[in-house]
Amino acid sequence: MKMELYKPVYVINEDKLIYKIYSVEQLGSTEICYNYNFELVAGHDYINPDESNAQGFVSAGNFVEHVQYDSLTVLPLSESLGERLADEGYKVINIDDYKIHKGGFENE
Repeated sequence: MKMELYKPVYVINEDKLIYKIYSVEQLGSTEICYNYNFELVAGHDYINPDESNAQGFVSAGNFVEHVQYDSLTVLPLSESLGERLADEGYKVINIDDYKIHKGGFENE
């Protein structure tokens, strides 16, 4: 069963990629198990590589396909979502604290 989240949750990983957790699925197994699906929102890169070396967060369209989505499986009887995120190098953020530029390849 796939569920949408009531409130948007954003996370950032050690590679400075910002993801939105967009859905949760209960996986069919003998244990209670949830799969959280992430979609890339932005990442840290050059804002406009043709004009300057300025870096910041740029929108998802500037990144290759294999980083556009991610997922995480949580066994809630043995770990919390927060613990699992930390174990995988993610932390929950307030997206309003980040300025996201269109930048890079999306300008072409």
